[in-house]
Amino acid sequence: MSLLTLANVTASYGASQALFGVDLEIEEGEVLALLGRNGMGKSTTVKSICRMLPASGT
Repeated sequence: MSLLTLANVTASYGASQALFGVDLEIEEGEVLALLGRNGMGKSTTVKSICRMLPASGT
């Protein structure tokens, strides 16, 4: 059973695109950590999941 699925998600801040085709699937019992340098899209990905930022994709 999939708890969370993202497919080809993109997000922008105005004219600046921040996410480019993010794909992610988390199954029951799995743990996920987002790692990366500053400006790599970690917070934008979480904001898109929480619908705090409009996203396109599914």
